[in-house]
Amino acid sequence: MATRVNRFFRQHPILSDVILWSLPALLLGALLRVLLLSYLPLGYWGSDSKSYYGLAHRLFTEGQLVNEEKRRYLYPLLMVPVTALPGAPLRWLAWLQHGMGLLCVLPMAYVARRTLHWWKAWIVPITLLYALHPMFVWYEHELLGECVFFAGFVWAFGGWVAWVLERDPVRARRLFWWFYVPLAVFLLTKPAGRFVLPGVALGLLAVRAWRVLNRVRWAALVLLGVVTFKVGSGKQGAWLLYTASFPLTQLETPLYAEYKRDIRELVRAQAARIDLHYSDSRAAMDFLEEPSRQGGTPLWADLDKRENEELRRKVYMSLALEGIKARPGTYTYLALQRLAASANISAFEDVLPFPGGRFSSRYYPWRFEKLYEDARRALAEKGPKGTSLPMAFGLKQGEALPPFAEFRPRLAIADQWAEQAVVAVTSRYGDAADFVVLPPSGKNVTDEQRSFKNTRLTWLGWWLLVSLTLSLVRWRTLGVWTVTSVGYLCSVYVCALVQTRFFLPAWFVFIPVVFVPLDLLSRMFIRRATR
Repeated sequence: MATRVNRFFRQHPILSDVILWSLPALLLGALLRVLLLSYLPLGYWGSDSKSYYGLAHRLFTEGQLVNEEKRRYLYPLLMVPVTALPGAPLRWLAWLQHGMGLLCVLPMAYVARRTLHWWKAWIVPITLLYALHPMFVWYEHELLGECVFFAGFVWAFGGWVAWVLERDPVRARRLFWWFYVPLAVFLLTKPAGRFVLPGVALGLLAVRAWRVLNRVRWAALVLLGVVTFKVGSGKQGAWLLYTASFPLTQLETPLYAEYKRDIRELVRAQAARIDLHYSDSRAAMDFLEEPSRQGGTPLWADLDKRENEELRRKVYMSLALEGIKARPGTYTYLALQRLAASANISAFEDVLPFPGGRFSSRYYPWRFEKLYEDARRALAEKGPKGTSLPMAFGLKQGEALPPFAEFRPRLAIADQWAEQAVVAVTSRYGDAADFVVLPPSGKNVTDEQRSFKNTRLTWLGWWLLVSLTLSLVRWRTLGVWTVTSVGYLCSVYVCALVQTRFFLPAWFVFIPVVFVPLDLLSRMFIRRATR
């Protein structure tokens, strides 16, 4: 057996390098995750977890394989085998997703090994920056599609580098599937994945992929592109787009004038604070999500009814597009605000009444209590079909949930040295890795001080801009994915709200790219010294 392993690594020296040089990141990343699991043993159940877990819940309680439109396809299906395992599904989920996250160190190492000249100097810090990244660690711990989404992206990145740099066409066609399969996972997990398609298409054109790929592979790419547009909900997209453009609503035009009359004051209030949009958009989002519960007039409240879903989608989309067409420059400015406000790891932390952020043992119980009480009421009113929470936590079906004070110890083990270590690592990482300095906030800060115009780049933000530009030198590999990731970010924040996790896929590209200037400078100086 040992002889076979040695022979394999001698035949694949690059793979041998990848595994060997990944060991520090794998070990330290595993240690961080084990420490987290020691005091937060169950995966985090957040406000979006119910919709992702609905398919598994219906299958095991009603025998029906039914999924919510906005959550199709891949991640809800993955919850089925996790639920079939003995014990609490959330316990299994945390371990499985942390393992998945650790494996993503390998494609990161592979990208560094194949794209950077002095890779031995950069591969360890690159893999460590990923393995200890607090946001990746957190979303591995949460019942949310992000972990699979991120894993698909980074493995597709590594797969692209592998097949593009392979000179043998036959072997390149085999390696192509290492790019295609994770790309399909990425695209079929969340609808936002489709925003990488323009960059991928440009990359295929730039590397003259037609010289290598055959009809089967082109057909697979086309099929994947078509299926991608079936992921997600049109209703969700219209809501997000109108939320992002709400201050631009054209109040004086005849299009849906009867609806505009009822929101005139709200629109004017938002339009008067354009420079504060990055911190004010929540009001519009909440109103448009459920007008009937947010003080909407009867006309707007009717849009919440199931029979009016198509009308609601049409109204939101029409008003959004009208506003964008009327003021495209302002809309771009709003998108830039959302992008900048989502770029910092420090923005990931909630404003909490206790220190430690999300990695504190107090965070999970603090955020979960309301969801738990809602589940208790739903269980009492509708029985096991009313809530999927007991199943996710491995509780007996049909029994009443205990009071939250009794349930709370299941969620977190407080006052552990492990918690102190995890909080120390994640907080220091976040403090050092911000790209922008946002305006101050607080009760005593004026609107003029909070204006987005006071935003500036940190030194790391400037370094990133230089690095992204220089990465185009490695066009076939890092350059293509720089364009793809930047295009993804611009597209996402054109229609999404301020949300740090939407920024995360770009980190897979940004981490190796920030070493490009150092790599180019080192190569230049060493060449001169050896002449």
